[in-house]
Amino acid sequence: MSTARTCSAGFTLVLVVSLLVLVPPAAAGGIRAIADANAPSSANGIRVIENSVEHSFAQHVTFTLEASSDAEISEVYLFFRAIHDEATEKKRVSLEDPSQDVSLEVRHDAMRYPLPPFAEITYWWQITNAAGQELKTPPQQFTYHDNRFSWDRLSGDGITIHWMTGDGDPAFAQTALDIARASVRDIEAELRGSKPDPLEVFIYDSEANLQGAMVLTGRDWVAGQARPELGVVVVAVPEAQGYTSRMKRYLPHEITHLLLYELVTPNGYTYVPTWLNEGLATANERLPTPEYALVLEKARRAGELIPLEDLCVPFSPDAQTATLSYAQSGSLVSFIREEHGAQGIRQLLAAYADGASCKSGVEEGLGVTFRELEADWQMSLNPDSGWRTLLDKVGLWIVVPIIGLLLAVPMMGGLRRRSKELPTEGEGAELKRVS
Repeated sequence: MSTARTCSAGFTLVLVVSLLVLVPPAAAGGIRAIADANAPSSANGIRVIENSVEHSFAQHVTFTLEASSDAEISEVYLFFRAIHDEATEKKRVSLEDPSQDVSLEVRHDAMRYPLPPFAEITYWWQITNAAGQELKTPPQQFTYHDNRFSWDRLSGDGITIHWMTGDGDPAFAQTALDIARASVRDIEAELRGSKPDPLEVFIYDSEANLQGAMVLTGRDWVAGQARPELGVVVVAVPEAQGYTSRMKRYLPHEITHLLLYELVTPNGYTYVPTWLNEGLATANERLPTPEYALVLEKARRAGELIPLEDLCVPFSPDAQTATLSYAQSGSLVSFIREEHGAQGIRQLLAAYADGASCKSGVEEGLGVTFRELEADWQMSLNPDSGWRTLLDKVGLWIVVPIIGLLLAVPMMGGLRRRSKELPTEGEGAELKRVS
């Protein structure tokens, strides 16, 4: 059968808000599931008898149409589009032997032309007969979920935790839900925003299985992913000793992106620099990543900190560079919180939501220049080397006189003390006689 090619936008990772359509428990271990019931329709002498779709995740999607007409069916088109994609895929189905009754299967090769994992796909058909009559079927939706696995779920307060059947028990799921709830509460309090409803969290049992679903992102080294516009988080947390620690790192991080998106709106989100977006997410981790402190100190000592300007854009896919980027961004956001409070964070976000550039947003939100913020933050990393950072900021011509004055003050004090200790001539003679 014919294969339709997805649009270029379809190659990016998208995670869907409406993931309440789940693989049923009975489908455990299955890789095929029909996502839409038959939806018959008729008009202008054309009748649709079957209209369905099924998919095997990362393998194929098969669209099925059975229709009849009072006149020969001469032309059939299939249209489909992933949620939030701007372009619609169009596929003209070749009819070798036109007739009044057609039964078609159009298979989309999801290996060669990947669809966005977990995306909601809308599709419809357009049928024309020899008499010029036309029928356009009502749009149907299915969720391109990862049906390689079966999923269990636990919900509460608008948050749903999905975990792979057989890998995790109710305690595992409750821990994830508790951490997600607490994270949402704290982030909402600082940002004064709200979470998406619903908020879906999918927990894979291994990074390998997660990467299998997220290979389209081009960042398969990460342990989690979020698509804020869809209210979905996916993470890899094996049910093993220490799973709580992983949840405390991954869940708050990814949930931050969702709430940030809700606060600044989809358009404003595009202006938020990566250092602030990822820095907030990193600083919100309920258990700090120990490696970040180590790589940050190593880079500081070696003079290899990444310039803040380079962190305005998406981080490098190189794992080492990205780790340092996250470490610096998290440290910088923590510094801003200490110096300017939650209000400073909100003012920054408001500036960027209004379309400010990476540099001008700092001036609008914090009242300091981009360079000043970077220099002050670097000074905070090593208070003992404050003079070096001060030299970089204000220049040698100001610092040298200050140093000279500070050195002169104790010297003058020492001279005064010595003059007081020296005896006068009379005093010295008298002391000599007493001895």
